[in-house]
Amino acid sequence: MTQPKLPVSTPDRRKLSRWIGIGLAIVAVGLTAAGGYLYMRSEARWAHDPGHSARTPEDLDKMLTRGEAAERAGDRDAAIAAYRFVLAVGANGDQLLELYMNAARRGLARLGAAPSP
Repeated sequence: MTQPKLPVSTPDRRKLSRWIGIGLAIVAVGLTAAGGYLYMRSEARWAHDPGHSARTPEDLDKMLTRGEAAERAGDRDAAIAAYRFVLAVGANGDQLLELYMNAARRGLARLGAAPSP
């Protein structure tokens, strides 16, 4: 019996595999570095503006609802905390959030509390 011959291009395949592996490693390192950079940039932004991630109309509406529910239940401290949260988070937002901030100011006025501690 004769031995089957190996394909002539086996060393070429090894070279190709090696280059593909090196390329994938470079891509992985690049993606890791980009992810770290974007994470650090986000952390810096959140340190400067803690309300950035919660500044959506839905979140502010939920907090106003919690404040109103606490006010109806007689939990003055929880209602004040919820209204102050809305004011603090919405302070650096756009004009669309002014509606929520006005509602929070009215809630604090009903409770006789100052807008900030």
